[in-house]
Amino acid sequence: MNMEKAYDHLQTECDWYRRWEENSLFTPSDHDPGIPFSIILPPPNVTGSLHIGHALTLSLPDIIVRRKKMQGFNVLWLPGVDHAGIATQMMVEKNLKKEKGLSKEDLGREQFLQLVWEWKNASQQKIVSQIKKLGLALDWSRMKFTLSDEMQQVVKKVFVKLYREGKIYQGTYMVNRCPSCKTVLSDLEVEHKEVHGRLTYIRYPLRQEPGRWVVVATTRPETMLGDVAVAVHPKDARYKKLIGQEILLPLTGRAIPLVGDDDVDRDFGTGAVKVTPAHDPADFKIALKHHLEKIVVIDELARMTGPIPEKYIGLDRFACRNQVLNDLRALAMIEKEEDYTHNVGHCQRCETVVEPNISRQWFLKTAELAPPAIRAVVENQIVFIPDKWKKVYYNWMENIQDWCISRQLWWGHRIPAYYCRDCQEVVVAEEDPGRCPHCAGARLVQDEDVLDTWFSSALWPFTTLGWQDDSPDFKTFYPTSIMATAFDIIFFWVARMIMMGIHFGGAVPFREVLINGLIRDEKGQKMSKTKNNAVDPLDIIREYGADALRFTLAIQAVPGMDISLSISRIKGYKAFANKIWNASRYVIMNLKGDEELAIDASRISDTDKWVLHLLNTTVEKVNRCFDDYRMYEAADLIYHFLWDEYCDWYLEFSKSDLASPQTRSVLKLTLFKILQLLHPFMPFISEEIYQKIRTDKEFLLQTEFPAFSKDFVFSQAHAAIETLKKVVAETRKTRTENRIEPNKKIPIFLKCEAAAEKKHLEKHLKYFDFLSRSLQTEIVSDLSVLPKGFRGVSQHWEILLPFVSDQDRQQELQRLSAEHDKLSKLIGQMEGKLSGGGFAEKAPVEIIQNFKKNLQEYIEKKAKISKTIDDLS
Repeated sequence: MNMEKAYDHLQTECDWYRRWEENSLFTPSDHDPGIPFSIILPPPNVTGSLHIGHALTLSLPDIIVRRKKMQGFNVLWLPGVDHAGIATQMMVEKNLKKEKGLSKEDLGREQFLQLVWEWKNASQQKIVSQIKKLGLALDWSRMKFTLSDEMQQVVKKVFVKLYREGKIYQGTYMVNRCPSCKTVLSDLEVEHKEVHGRLTYIRYPLRQEPGRWVVVATTRPETMLGDVAVAVHPKDARYKKLIGQEILLPLTGRAIPLVGDDDVDRDFGTGAVKVTPAHDPADFKIALKHHLEKIVVIDELARMTGPIPEKYIGLDRFACRNQVLNDLRALAMIEKEEDYTHNVGHCQRCETVVEPNISRQWFLKTAELAPPAIRAVVENQIVFIPDKWKKVYYNWMENIQDWCISRQLWWGHRIPAYYCRDCQEVVVAEEDPGRCPHCAGARLVQDEDVLDTWFSSALWPFTTLGWQDDSPDFKTFYPTSIMATAFDIIFFWVARMIMMGIHFGGAVPFREVLINGLIRDEKGQKMSKTKNNAVDPLDIIREYGADALRFTLAIQAVPGMDISLSISRIKGYKAFANKIWNASRYVIMNLKGDEELAIDASRISDTDKWVLHLLNTTVEKVNRCFDDYRMYEAADLIYHFLWDEYCDWYLEFSKSDLASPQTRSVLKLTLFKILQLLHPFMPFISEEIYQKIRTDKEFLLQTEFPAFSKDFVFSQAHAAIETLKKVVAETRKTRTENRIEPNKKIPIFLKCEAAAEKKHLEKHLKYFDFLSRSLQTEIVSDLSVLPKGFRGVSQHWEILLPFVSDQDRQQELQRLSAEHDKLSKLIGQMEGKLSGGGFAEKAPVEIIQNFKKNLQEYIEKKAKISKTIDDLS
């Protein structure tokens, strides 16, 4: 059996995915007796291509999926992509403007949507290619798209059902509007940022008392043109007598009332606030209580409009702000101006300052859907991992507001509502009714708006499985097993999936929610295409390989913790892949054809038993980590076993025993088990190597994931070889510290104070001689009678490497003296800490015991060094 000398990830990774697909490895069987396990892919947006953050969100569940398949579960890992309404439309509009200088209005709705579909198809093709390069074990025969014909029918069905249940309604309320995206936004799509602005104190004249005024503070002077009142707290002594009077609105001369309202903050500004109900959520509530008019003075594009002085009409809101301030200054209507830092809402997509506006929109009564969704988490029907995120979930769900679900976009699920031009009634139906059911009129016009992207996304777990048809997939795989996603969309997506899944699917949509962190760039910013800081995972895969990328992400992915992208770490795990390749090549080159031997525990060496015992322990720990979704720890265990134990020690031990069929058998078995452990993390290289030592299964994914075996518990052999390792390591250290040539064979003398350990080493001297480059090894009872030499000290062991010259003796004295001084200082610090009182009184008993044990070991080591110094002197 031959392997290429060097590992080439491009060659290794180029063909395996196609072969896995051709053999239907990712498709669940209708007749599979295994327990169903399902994950629905969090659908990437068709805004272009995937970035490195997607690689994390996608590879973690794939690691889970591959292990579950190897454990015999009937696994469905279902792929899909999201139409991403506002984000995709923005990208296409931007591209259209850049390439052709046109707007979507220039093309018209139908032609523009055709362009978006072309964009979607190209983007989806690229995304699928990227996903396959990552090696995800997805069943592509079940591929879904949130805006497919099938999904459009389902979304309409859900909308109509919710409308008939009274949970969807139309209303005129305060909403967030992005003038750049030209649509309303939900509260979750608004990002509040701290802004350094100005607080302007404006004089509002009292109509009945010329020469007197009420001073009102505002950060948005342009909105005063839409003021309908000034409000004060009814118990504020400064204004109590003025409540009910009329005030003249500056620049317009319009008379407005001064009202008393309990919601006014007496400590803000002067305690008197302007009321602009069409452009401020708090003012909107005040206006409802006092039956005040709502005057719109800023339109959808953030331009001034409405019943205001003509000079301001058509101005941009910020240009109008400057003009209003100049005019107020000219009229001496400004009391004062001061710097002011406050939070301002920005569009999460384009970062434009959001404009609060009253508008007639469609809303979903989420407050009616929330209680069962809260109860599902309280009762552990759904478990958040880590547990801390459920508190965030509760906080939002218990204070949930009705969800504005309509968007002023063209790309998306068009709202299935029709307006009758004859009788003005609204008809909500899955299909165009043709005639109005109220008046039989034929002049029906469909609502121009589309649904918020998150509306269809909220239906993802049950609609992708065929809830609408009560399909076999829905019966088998719903509820799904786990949803893996990032914490920043718990509100946007996870909470809404839970509400909709319970309401329509009849059960929770998933049993567990695995929250991973975000991948951030070097500035600590979240990576996204709209911020132009995204990294294409294909670039990393080309340079370092998908396996190295997957392993890097997995080993850093502590649930809920962010990851900083580090190319140096990816390089490090590319080196790990090289290590795997070289170790496997050594094993395979030393196997004899198709030689098959059962392992006989009575005949294998202690080093063979040691590696089997250690591998068995690693398998047990890895499985425990997987079960607790600590894949990062599982990856770390595999890494350290393979590099630090298997390669650094066992393969070296085996070089003395290659003539033994039993050792060759252990080499093959351990390599096979290692490849199985690695496969969920590094599917390509593990598959490539597996094919060289293949068992009866054609692919590694078809083999059984390793499990702990009582047959491979060899505690005594493990202890013996750990002793051997300890003494070899100290001997090597002593050689290195004293610059003894690595390949030079020298006599070595050992003294041991522990009978059991001495016996262990005596039994395995051939390995010690080989690994320590010993010319002759003697275990003696007294080193003082021997020629002077370099000394090494390990627990229960002293090591002597004879000097060649007096220069060696002087060099060793210097080294030992330095170590003696270092230990003296350390012991003094530790004794001081113990006698100080605070540590000994407050620290747990177990920590104090370990501390004292370490101190005693340092004292004993210092005593041995002191004696050695005396001997050498």
